[in-house]
Amino acid sequence: MPVWLHDTLAALASPGLWRSYRHVWWLNVVDDGWRYLVSALVVWGLLHVLLRRRLAHRLIAGWPSNADLRREIAYSASTLAVLAAVNSVLLAMVVGGVVEIYADPLGHGLAWLLLSLPVAVVLHDAYFYWTHRLLHTPWLFRRVHGVHHRSRNPSPWAAFSFHPVEALIQSSALPILLLAMPLNEYVVIAFAVHQIVRNTHGHAAVESLPRGFARHWLGGRFVTTTHHHLHHETAQGNYGLWFTWWDRWCGTERRDYLERFDAATPPRHRPTVDGAEAAA
Repeated sequence: MPVWLHDTLAALASPGLWRSYRHVWWLNVVDDGWRYLVSALVVWGLLHVLLRRRLAHRLIAGWPSNADLRREIAYSASTLAVLAAVNSVLLAMVVGGVVEIYADPLGHGLAWLLLSLPVAVVLHDAYFYWTHRLLHTPWLFRRVHGVHHRSRNPSPWAAFSFHPVEALIQSSALPILLLAMPLNEYVVIAFAVHQIVRNTHGHAAVESLPRGFARHWLGGRFVTTTHHHLHHETAQGNYGLWFTWWDRWCGTERRDYLERFDAATPPRHRPTVDGAEAAA
């Protein structure tokens, strides 16, 4: 038997190892959980509770039902459990020197410190697009990805509402990135925060971006809430996560996207002198 396999099996048989793993797993649940809880609560509290009436004209299709919310929260909890397990394995990979998360911000130079987060986000977007396309193959959609698509009018709590298999696929993005490149610990935190905040916002069911954003030469490169909402409505097209370019390059962006974005961002109205309303 190879030495590495013997050592691995011996370690796995150690009760102390599993006690340590459970401890690390629980710390990861708490660490990832509070970020997700804060982000989802802020987006949901603002758009679905405090500003619900003021933003009703920006509702893309319909409000999520209470049953949707309960299901999304339950699956989000299971996703956090899977994410914590993956992150615990990632910690073992760091300790074992398989991947590198370094503490010194200048450990790999200032240029890499500044570039690494954008590079990681762009690579994550590509990873998500192609794994998402894979999850839309009939067999995987029926057995795995369909869980996420039960939310036709998603809430911010749908951001992590995944079947455990999909949760494993999506939470593996960071370990795979780290196998290819080292990242500073603060970049890793920024990557995680960006992922959670934009994901909860992308499932908000209300378009909060300004009118014309999707038609702007720069704004049109970013996925909006409407862009992803149409994917939930139809389960066809608009597979991108952060950027629209993969959908455009591959011909999978929905043709009704810009029209629906315009409908979700109507012009403001102001009262005229005689009390009637006019478009701003």
